[in-house]
Amino acid sequence: MKPTIGSEQQKTVPQIRPARKEDVDQIIPLLVQAIGDIAYALAGEADNERAMDILREFVTQENNRISYQNITVMEQDGQIAGMLVAYAGDDVDRLDQPLLNRPGRDGDEKYALVKETRPGEYYLDTLSVSEPFQGQGIGRALMAAFEQQGRELGHTQVALIVEQDNGRAMQLYERQGYVQDEVILIGGHEYYHMVKELSVL
Repeated sequence: MKPTIGSEQQKTVPQIRPARKEDVDQIIPLLVQAIGDIAYALAGEADNERAMDILREFVTQENNRISYQNITVMEQDGQIAGMLVAYAGDDVDRLDQPLLNRPGRDGDEKYALVKETRPGEYYLDTLSVSEPFQGQGIGRALMAAFEQQGRELGHTQVALIVEQDNGRAMQLYERQGYVQDEVILIGGHEYYHMVKELSVL
């Protein structure tokens, strides 16, 4: 029997788009996958379930570091295959205030929010690709989208941090033109702060 044209299920073309509030349940696991224990510092909460609830609230709110407003996702076949969080270094104090001022936040210094970015740079806070979609170039596509965002917003420098013992990520970023300029201590772990000059549009 001849197959009817269009009867086979077509895979949708991956789409990079701004995050929406309703993406939160897919965003949270990707966020935690990328930042690990820093998630508890953002939440200011040791209990895992409570910390995840707090992070969900902040993702769906506006004007904070992990707000959906600062998140870009890659959607494929109705699933979020990857995501990034990015914002201007000039805005970090303002974006961190809602996290720091949350009623009930644990004041222990282990939950202190370390300043990872500096004024004048466009900062890649988080980049994460869902396991089933890894190895398909999604991370590179999101990196390119991040740098394009920086250009469009008028930035001449982008930045990110990477844990010192993550040699694979270091090599990836170095191949893309990032250079280390500082070491930052976050939650007892040392991270390289890396920068890249953007070419003018």
